[in-house]
Amino acid sequence: MKLPLTLISACIAASNAFQVAVFSQSSPSLTVRRQPSTCLHAEEEEGEGAAPADTGAGSDILSSPAFLRRKLEVLQSDIAKVEQDTEEARARLEAGRAEWGGQLDELQKEYKNIQDRLNTQNKKGDTMATVQVTREMLKVLDNYDRAFGAVKPSCDVESEIEADYKATHEDIMQTLRDLGVEEIETVGIEFDYEVHQAVMQKPSDEYDEGIVCEEFQKGFKIGDTLIRASMVAVAA
Repeated sequence: MKLPLTLISACIAASNAFQVAVFSQSSPSLTVRRQPSTCLHAEEEEGEGAAPADTGAGSDILSSPAFLRRKLEVLQSDIAKVEQDTEEARARLEAGRAEWGGQLDELQKEYKNIQDRLNTQNKKGDTMATVQVTREMLKVLDNYDRAFGAVKPSCDVESEIEADYKATHEDIMQTLRDLGVEEIETVGIEFDYEVHQAVMQKPSDEYDEGIVCEEFQKGFKIGDTLIRASMVAVAA
């Protein structure tokens, strides 16, 4: 006859309990470790009722006061090291400034002077280029002026041709004005040897002595740079 499984388990458990009791009485100072049950049914019950492992141990360590104090000490140490390095760098900067500050100021001034000279030279170069181009263009404009003074249109067709030439002449003059070229004033102002070239003196009832009374050729300048002096007659 087979015994029920529960009865066998109860017998084994009673036997184990009896052995533990006897062992405890004979050696009260020893700690008795519970023997694992060999009963399949008991193991199933223990497996079903086992508590889940504690997963919060790691987070408890990271949030513990001891860990946080240690982390604060490390951060304070790093900050102190950075502050020390900053002070040392500032000290080296002040020492270098004291040693080389004067020379650096001189270099800065010299650099500014070089920049100013280059800018001035560039402006002068642009001005001289404009002067040279204008002088070449004035040769063409002089031919226009001579033609306008010598040729008088005798019919509508010639008048239209003259009008076209005058329009071209004005376009060239406007281009020169856009480049900063100015005509030199002549008639009615006092003779200026820097911008006027006197080719003759003649009596004048209209102008006083020393006043330009007639212009033979236009003069031009750009800023303070003379491109061509005006050819004039001066009242005597």
